[in-house]
Amino acid sequence: MVEVKRIVWYAITAILTSLILLILLEFAVRILNPQINFQGVQRSMFVENKFDQTLRLKPNSSGKFFGKEFNTDKHGFRQMNTPTQFDRSWLFLGDSVTFGVAIEKEKIFPQVIQNEFRHTRIWNTAVVGYSTLDYLNVVKAFIRDHSDLEKIILFLCLNDVYGNLSINPRVSAKEKVLSFFRSNSKLYLFLKKIFFDRSKAYALHDIGLYKEGNPETDEYLNAMVRIKSISDKLNIKFLVVVLPYEYQLRVRGLKTPQVLLKNFFARNDIESLDLYEDFSSLDSEDYFLYGDAMHFSHLGHTTVARKMLEVLK
Repeated sequence: MVEVKRIVWYAITAILTSLILLILLEFAVRILNPQINFQGVQRSMFVENKFDQTLRLKPNSSGKFFGKEFNTDKHGFRQMNTPTQFDRSWLFLGDSVTFGVAIEKEKIFPQVIQNEFRHTRIWNTAVVGYSTLDYLNVVKAFIRDHSDLEKIILFLCLNDVYGNLSINPRVSAKEKVLSFFRSNSKLYLFLKKIFFDRSKAYALHDIGLYKEGNPETDEYLNAMVRIKSISDKLNIKFLVVVLPYEYQLRVRGLKTPQVLLKNFFARNDIESLDLYEDFSSLDSEDYFLYGDAMHFSHLGHTTVARKMLEVLK
């Protein structure tokens, strides 16, 4: 009996010691690596059917994506500082990259661009998880009530050619556990980056989707042709801006998606802008969030804004 008690005591001591050590390591990582951002999204912020079958965010609400608080306006878009009086409006289409997860609203590139055009209203309709099919739905619904629309600018992330949002997705127990750690433990994210190159894995998967005649992507690419058709009928300028992945900049030469997209846009008379070369001067990771494949850091948003201001002005 005494031996059993001793074993139980040792087990409890070992568990408590391990927990204390993990807590200390967690605090140490947070102090020494403030650049590490949480990941994950607050799914309760999504609501159904504003733009046909496309989900949107709750209007006039607050939420948290990638550990950063954000607010939505009365339309369900991320709140920005915009002019109340304006002569024209531009529609920005995008996903979590253009939404600016983990970045303060003052520093996301749509806001930086907006600051330079005081007589133009920029509608940043970007939402986490959107694809080109969602962009098409947004355009069809948006133009009904905005006759002053002058430009439609689609900021294309390479993962916009697959997937769709679900308000009640099926999530496995494993994914729930991992989601908890992504949203609450910087120690987990620190170790994940050390032992697993997720930026590379995401990039190689998505780059592999870009090949001629791939039925998995054709429908998503053709959604941009349909946006072009709508904009032409209404005499609205349509521009697609192609954004790079971190691993593409790190390795260089992995430009299969950009080449395919350039040819696709040329065949369909869609104006496009490839920002790949505008991210060439520094370490690739400087442009992106910690260990992230696609989401921009402050510097990344500044780089996009600088190039877009050059083009738009």
